[in-house]
Amino acid sequence: MNKNPTTVEAQIRTRARNLPIHQCFINKDWEKSQKAIILIVRKHTNGNITFGNFFVDLKLRGIKDCTYMFNESPLRLDEVRKRYADIHEECDYNLVHNIMYDALEFAEDYGFEPHKNFKTAQYLLEEDTEDIPMIEIPLGENGIPVLEIPYGEQCLSEITTLTKTAGSDFRIVRLDENGVPIPRERTYQQILNDIAESSGFKDLMEKPDESRTEVENQVIIDLMYSSKLYTDDEMKQIDDEIDQILKDARLTQSHVVSDEIFDEELETGYKLFVDDKIDEAYAESRRVIDNHPTQPILWDVLLSNLAVVSDNVHEEAVKEAYARFPDHPTIKAWYAEWLAQVERFDDVLELFSHLPALDALTKENVPIGAHALESFCYAYTATWLNKEDMRRAEPYYQLIARFGYGYRLGAVLQNLVHELKKSKLDEFYASEQSES
Repeated sequence: MNKNPTTVEAQIRTRARNLPIHQCFINKDWEKSQKAIILIVRKHTNGNITFGNFFVDLKLRGIKDCTYMFNESPLRLDEVRKRYADIHEECDYNLVHNIMYDALEFAEDYGFEPHKNFKTAQYLLEEDTEDIPMIEIPLGENGIPVLEIPYGEQCLSEITTLTKTAGSDFRIVRLDENGVPIPRERTYQQILNDIAESSGFKDLMEKPDESRTEVENQVIIDLMYSSKLYTDDEMKQIDDEIDQILKDARLTQSHVVSDEIFDEELETGYKLFVDDKIDEAYAESRRVIDNHPTQPILWDVLLSNLAVVSDNVHEEAVKEAYARFPDHPTIKAWYAEWLAQVERFDDVLELFSHLPALDALTKENVPIGAHALESFCYAYTATWLNKEDMRRAEPYYQLIARFGYGYRLGAVLQNLVHELKKSKLDEFYASEQSES
């Protein structure tokens, strides 16, 4: 019986490190761009080569992508090299080793795992031992993680992760269609940070109205409302409720709580959604669900894809998902968002048993992903606003504002909050004037 490894992955894991490193290449501008495109080549005694191609983000995410080939003709390497002829230059192995392991550690410090192919591709590297000379590698922006958000994406789960692992000590950069950073206004959280660190509120108030951004006006209204219409005890309660959610050990970095084991089965449906073939995509997604009837994660994926298409929670899908998995926190959160969407606010309170924080979703020790947090915050904010109870809505609204949850109905919700707060502030100031 042949016990030799037969798959490419098995061959690389068992044999790659026994092959001598032949050549290493890297893009010329890696230090400036903080994006490294690395090629590591090992050579067989028969003249063939085994190699890996790595895309490394030194700003935050570490090893974002990697591919590999085993025992290929050198002609395959020539094909790869031609694609990078204008940007690649040969370099010493020690440099790429330090780049990849430092970026890997930096990313893991902030809650980000390497690309799934790295489980195999890591064996194209030498072991990370003291035998490898250390080289200082620039990471982040002076050590501060920088999240780059591709055009058309929100990256809410990544923002959630950074908020948990870096607090407020990170930057967000949005990219245009060509991958070029877009000059961006300060976020809600960044403005709050500036105010906390200096006399930023005074500076903000002194700016001419026409030069303030919408987010700056949003922060001003929120802070004025808090200082005038909440007591100190109420503000402490609000802060405590926000902290209780953010520090909840059940809250995970994942947008969808681990669908990786179904990646291959979901790929066809995902492509159909991308191609805007919604009916076919829905049917394909239901086929995968029917193959795994005990997996609520597949309903989460379907509801996520449908929400991207329509900006709303899909009624038929969410009702069936909730009927099957009424106690699953993510499905429960989707159902709550739909209830709020159709203005069944009393049903939201009944669903959550009027409980605060994430205990409203579950008291079990189970992962609660970013989708669940978004939907949960939306449902509770909308419900308490409908009850004209801004105090109870505040912590959930604050999470929406700070994380930039402008998804689906989130932007409309924030406008409603501002209209209510401005109205209440006007009443407060009018009352002060009449008393004086």
